[in-house]
Amino acid sequence: MTDSTSSSRTALTGERGVAAGSDAGDGSARSNVEVLILCYNESANLPHALASVTGWADAVHVVDSGSTDGSQEIAKLAGANVVHRPWLGYARQKNWALEHLPIRSGWVFILDADESITPELRDELLRISRGGNSAGSEGVTGYYVNRLTYFMGKPIRHAGYFPSYNLRFFRRGSARYEDREVHEHMVVEGPTARLRHCMLHEDRRGLEHFIAKHNRYSTLEARELMREMVRHRGERATRLERGIAMRRWLKNKVLPRLPFSGLWRFMYMYVLRVGFLDGVAGFRFCLLLATYDTFISLKLAELRSLGADRNPDLLESPTPAASRGLAVPEGELAVVERGADEAAAPVVAAPVVVVPVAEPVVAPVGMAVEVERTRREEEADGERPAPEPIDPRTEKWRRELGDLAFPAGKWPGKRSVPVSVLIPVKNEKRNIVECIRHCMWADEIVIVDSQSTDETVPMAQALGADSYQFYYSKEGWPKKKNWALENVPWKNEWVLILDADEYMTPELTEEVRQVVTGTYRARDASKAGCGDGYWLNRRFMFMGRWIRGCGYYPSWNVRLFKHRVGRYERIGTLGQTGSGDNEVHEHVVLSTGDAGYLENEFLHYAYPDLTAWIEKHNRYTTWEAHAMKAKDRGEVRPSLFGGPIERRRWLKAFARGLPFRPTLRFLFSYLIQRGFMDGYPGFVMCRLLAWYEFVSLAKHYEMEIQQGEAAKRDARNVSGKPLG
Repeated sequence: MTDSTSSSRTALTGERGVAAGSDAGDGSARSNVEVLILCYNESANLPHALASVTGWADAVHVVDSGSTDGSQEIAKLAGANVVHRPWLGYARQKNWALEHLPIRSGWVFILDADESITPELRDELLRISRGGNSAGSEGVTGYYVNRLTYFMGKPIRHAGYFPSYNLRFFRRGSARYEDREVHEHMVVEGPTARLRHCMLHEDRRGLEHFIAKHNRYSTLEARELMREMVRHRGERATRLERGIAMRRWLKNKVLPRLPFSGLWRFMYMYVLRVGFLDGVAGFRFCLLLATYDTFISLKLAELRSLGADRNPDLLESPTPAASRGLAVPEGELAVVERGADEAAAPVVAAPVVVVPVAEPVVAPVGMAVEVERTRREEEADGERPAPEPIDPRTEKWRRELGDLAFPAGKWPGKRSVPVSVLIPVKNEKRNIVECIRHCMWADEIVIVDSQSTDETVPMAQALGADSYQFYYSKEGWPKKKNWALENVPWKNEWVLILDADEYMTPELTEEVRQVVTGTYRARDASKAGCGDGYWLNRRFMFMGRWIRGCGYYPSWNVRLFKHRVGRYERIGTLGQTGSGDNEVHEHVVLSTGDAGYLENEFLHYAYPDLTAWIEKHNRYTTWEAHAMKAKDRGEVRPSLFGGPIERRRWLKAFARGLPFRPTLRFLFSYLIQRGFMDGYPGFVMCRLLAWYEFVSLAKHYEMEIQQGEAAKRDARNVSGKPLG
């Protein structure tokens, strides 16, 4: 954003204190207003919200759902009353707060953590709360407040997002939120009116969080729409503000029946509601919101394919994303336990004790809490990491899993093939059993974990796997797989690397057995390679179907090699990219020559649902943006006439210079790479790949904006003069 924009918002959001001349900043008079803020990991936004209300509100209540980023400390330092309450859902969390918090003032304002109240709005609120009725406000119970949204540092004044009214200010005890999973609105008893001045809305956590939040919202929205379609539960639209009721009607009655709903949403926002007047930020904002509607439509189709339109009970079960225990607001789905203690839950005043929402991790018996050790420290001590002690929960899983048999097919005997299988994991409870079940023929199975909070480790140990812990270093290198290759005391010379969502087949297993026992003979001498490593092909499964087109088949990776001669390449000097333990699209480089090719394939069940696909590729696009900045300098160099990875790298480098990349990616994947042959799943995949290109570009643009702002701040700190 520009310095002028930044300075104007600084004044509006209270970052420089309460405006001079106000009668609210000295605390000499009660405002008769209390403010309620829901919070989870809002350290980037919360200071701005608190600065806009502290000093004049009688009390500020922050209801936290278990933040781990210091949000609670920020709120307490600002003088807020911090209350801990495990996440119940958007509407139910707010209703719980309204019913149980010690609110004594006559008026309540509900503020999101990424919002702030302008001085003009504050003064208007105080006139009302202190009895200074303006024309037409006498007897009013609740007020709709307009909201100005900032996106990528720019105000969105068009596209149907401004004005944007929500009922946020009301008399204590007169209002309650409707029972919805997402986009809930307040129902108030009595007359309502609109306030003149607006509040500001800006989420400072960036595009990755924006996308993650709307990924979860679209899942919840699809479930709400399916409930409406199946049960015909009519909303009491007359009790909502007219514009909100109209949007609800369009969303319930029109959206599910529209083909290409995202396209219509974009045309509506960008053309009809003149979103183009908001410039580049407006274009990206309209496109991302159009994609949000596309996600809703796709997830509705996904629910139909699961039979939710015939069995409404499926809508009450946790979604796959929810089953991982990501029960937090603003971007995560919650597994809600509807217990009798909800109404009687006590209010905990600050200081608070944080109760973790996720499933607790039980430390193995006799295991002390150890300080993280970097790879360099281990090397300096000359130590090799040791397998983790057996988790106390392992015995339970041994009883539950019993003596697992191989899947159908002709497999070698258990532990009969002298190869070590490496499976990098984190919270893979869903996949780990089947992955290991397809590998029980291997002499050694090793999982390298990154502090999973589910039962991945005990489940793997119950099936005979050794478990090692990997701690991601601040420098971001080495990544998990290279760390394992260098530090695990391997029992065998050959290592086979699989992700937890990848399953071996009997035919490929037989080829692996021949390779590691020295009996393999390549049918095609040109594909024999140096003999120290092999490319493996995989079949990508999506929406219950093998995707043969879209550029997903063939999909070659070097996965079987002698562990002393193979390492994953380091792409550029990216440092911390937010992609976690692994680089994206990294590949193994052999020090002894080129890898050969095996004929048979394994299966890749990467995405159990669309939510999981979007969640993973949201992180991948962050890495892509960093890679664009670093010019993607990897050890596998781009070449049009090289191997499969070299050609892919060349095509990516070439495509980065093309205009309209998202559209071109769709056409290329759907037509040239024959995505149309995969039917509806292929069409969906190609649309998602186009979205992937757009988000990568948008995040790269966001990085450039942030870099420019940092340069201006540095220059201003040196010169003392603002830069235009």
